[in-house]
Amino acid sequence: MTVEYQLTKKKYYETFMQENENQPPVKVLGQAYYEEQQKEWYDLSLVRLAQGEVYFHNQDFESAIFKWENVNGEFKLWAKKNTADAHYELGLSTLAEELYLSIETDSKVLKAEIALKLFSLYTDHNNIERAYEVINELVASQPDYPNVTAIARRFYEEQEDFNSAVELAVDECIRTESLNWFAVLKTYVDKGYTANFIPNYFYQVMISFYKVDQVYFKQLVSALWKQYKSQPPYLAWIKTINDIFLNIEVGLYDYWQEISTLYQETYTDLMESDHSVKELHEVIPNVLTNWLKITNKSRALFPSAAVLSWNEKFPSIDTITIENAGRLIFEARNDIDGLEYHYKLCHGIIKWANENGLEVGHTFKWWVDFLLDAHTTHLLITGTNAATSSFVGSITEEKVPQNHETTFVFIHDEEESIQQIANQEIIPMETIDGAEQSPHQALVEVKKPFAFLDKHNCSCIVTPSFTEQEGREQDAFKYAPLADGLLFVLDAKESLLDEERELLLEIKEYAPNTPVHFVINNMDSLYNQATIERITKEFEASIGADFPQAHVLAYTPHYVSSQHHGDLAQFIKANFYYDPNDVGVEERARRLLFFIQSMLKGLVEKRNQTENHLIESIKWNEDMLVRLNGFLHRVDDVEQEKVSSIVSAYHGIKEDISKKLKNKIPRLLKKSSELVKEDSDFSTVHIELNKQMNMRVEEHLQQDVLPKFRISLKDWIATSNEELIASQVDIEEVAESLNKMYNEQKLTLACDFKVLDDWRRDVNRMANRVQLDEENILLRVNPTQLLLKGAGKLFSSILQNQTLLYNQYKKYIESQDYQDITESMLAKFFMQFNLFEKNLEVDIELFFEKPKEVLKETIEETQAHINENQDVLSHMKANPEAYYDPLTLFQLRLRQYELMVKATEEVHYNV
Repeated sequence: MTVEYQLTKKKYYETFMQENENQPPVKVLGQAYYEEQQKEWYDLSLVRLAQGEVYFHNQDFESAIFKWENVNGEFKLWAKKNTADAHYELGLSTLAEELYLSIETDSKVLKAEIALKLFSLYTDHNNIERAYEVINELVASQPDYPNVTAIARRFYEEQEDFNSAVELAVDECIRTESLNWFAVLKTYVDKGYTANFIPNYFYQVMISFYKVDQVYFKQLVSALWKQYKSQPPYLAWIKTINDIFLNIEVGLYDYWQEISTLYQETYTDLMESDHSVKELHEVIPNVLTNWLKITNKSRALFPSAAVLSWNEKFPSIDTITIENAGRLIFEARNDIDGLEYHYKLCHGIIKWANENGLEVGHTFKWWVDFLLDAHTTHLLITGTNAATSSFVGSITEEKVPQNHETTFVFIHDEEESIQQIANQEIIPMETIDGAEQSPHQALVEVKKPFAFLDKHNCSCIVTPSFTEQEGREQDAFKYAPLADGLLFVLDAKESLLDEERELLLEIKEYAPNTPVHFVINNMDSLYNQATIERITKEFEASIGADFPQAHVLAYTPHYVSSQHHGDLAQFIKANFYYDPNDVGVEERARRLLFFIQSMLKGLVEKRNQTENHLIESIKWNEDMLVRLNGFLHRVDDVEQEKVSSIVSAYHGIKEDISKKLKNKIPRLLKKSSELVKEDSDFSTVHIELNKQMNMRVEEHLQQDVLPKFRISLKDWIATSNEELIASQVDIEEVAESLNKMYNEQKLTLACDFKVLDDWRRDVNRMANRVQLDEENILLRVNPTQLLLKGAGKLFSSILQNQTLLYNQYKKYIESQDYQDITESMLAKFFMQFNLFEKNLEVDIELFFEKPKEVLKETIEETQAHINENQDVLSHMKANPEAYYDPLTLFQLRLRQYELMVKATEEVHYNV
């Protein structure tokens, strides 16, 4: 037992008890104190230190403090620390803290003990911040001091500070390589406490795990892998784990199946993810290298194919790994479910296409589901028209139209349904008679209880007869790779035409895995069995060179019996046998593979078509924008032209009337002098005369002016109408030419002819009658009028003055120019006509308003289309990988399965 241990436990007093074990410590120490005191040069510090310990253990803290305060020498700092302990026990925490903090020592043990005491003090008083400072510093400086890391771990967990707990566990795993700490860290990972850490943080600890215990290593790797999966740091984790496996040795017989499975899942996740190819470049090569490295030889088919397919596209994997993959792919067993693999691939492509606005079409989805039916033999039947129709009818009891141009698919089902499957839609049908109106590339699915098909697990894909179209455009050519076999049907009285033979050879080359056989129909027309056999053998001989594997069935549809159906069933079973539990599944998967290849090729082409369409759409809309803007300017010009001509014409009519009235009204007023007679009552004649003068002017306006004015205005309206109709025709002609370019009735530019109705109504109202207020012609207060009116009143009773007044009145009336009177009368007369004129420009603008509004809306719409398409095109050009990367990954997955299929075929062939 070391002195430091005794000091930490306050058992230093035991050094005085070695020869007095049976004596009470107080007595023994008292004796020691007395003996030391008797010495000439004595030092009581050690005895006092021990006495204080005894008092402390007996909870006499004050006595202990007294003793320790008088300790000097080498243990003075220990005594001071003990004094702080006693104060703390007495509840004097502040004093205890001050004493602990005042101690300065080089002793690591004393430092550790003081730190632990301070930690307890701070935690007891809930001073968590100071507790963190003390325990963190102690862990950093003396992690190997007894119980320090255990106390720290417990504290972190109590505070739910799992980041600090994880950091402590990682550091201790690396420092101690203790399995206990490995277990603690594994627990933290399982509980998700490590999720906030970057993957590379665990690099060194995993290396430590690997060195100490591979079982723990695998468990930790697996736990961290599952934690980071589907989380943002996933790629960083993959890089980290790749670095580890690239730097460790894997034994030949080590079992790494769980990690291999995780690598497989990771590879699949990455290939199905949204990560760019550039991002995957950084991880996939090492993923594949390590995956193959730890995978058992018998399970190496998938990783080997993945390595080879990736390296074909992106040469980036080391030579040794490539060589191993090339060897192992032929040594591994095929444990891949091809149909399931392709099902996931198909639906992944469909999902991606839908998300990117690239609808793959109902036809594609239908074919996928159709081919995934692993328990049915799919026969493609084609041939000459009549022979094929009667043959299909004999086994389906369905009347197939001769010369049909649509592909029919007959499928046994207890529930009847007929539907047209096209890319854009699926349309239910009552019968197959309307199938000829099916759109291009559509097919008709016919589901009914078909006894023959049900009994022999068959379906029939009946394509139109061969036409003069190019071979690759024929339905039989397109669908042959998807069928389990092709039956070519021809009539007994017909021979195989050269064109048909050529197309069949093209099909054979295009779909080498689809067997081709023949049916000679209507053999009953030959009657003689010997003749039937001769015809069959001659036909077999004629096709033998081109189709050496083909067989020929002589068939009689008119006598459909169990024997004939039995012969057909045997023929199908012998030549198109499909076993879903054996190689048949591989064949079906291969057909799906071909179909997916075609579909991916189509998606790549669709991208190019989309880009070209956008470019063409932008150019077309830009051209239309120029035309529309030009058209709008033209309508503006026509509008201004009509405003000028129509308003000018109206103004001219009005001015002509005004000019004539300026001459006529003064003459009428002057001529009114004849109304003055020598016997007139000159005291009131001016009143009567004023009235008569107004009446004469109004009569002239009503009887002479307004009728002519009305006729002129009606002529003006008629002329204006013709002009506006001509404008409407001109606008419609241009609109029609633009509509032809739109290929729809896009622009309907009807002008508002209600404006003319309003004009007619207003003209009728204005030109029928004008009511003028009486003008003060002779009642005005000017010197001459005042003199005449006064004289009239003064001299009207004096006879000899009548003649004088008569002459003066006539002279006055005839001598006036009446210009101001005329202007006043014209202002009143033309007031409503002037208001009408002021509104003409607005009315003409209203006439053209609707066409201009439609054109402006179309211009805005066209500009919006241009902007939208330019944005899409810019995005496509700036970020082509967003489209091509997923397609590249789909193609890689497809190529991977191709390699697996070829490797399996090679193995079967060699066996």
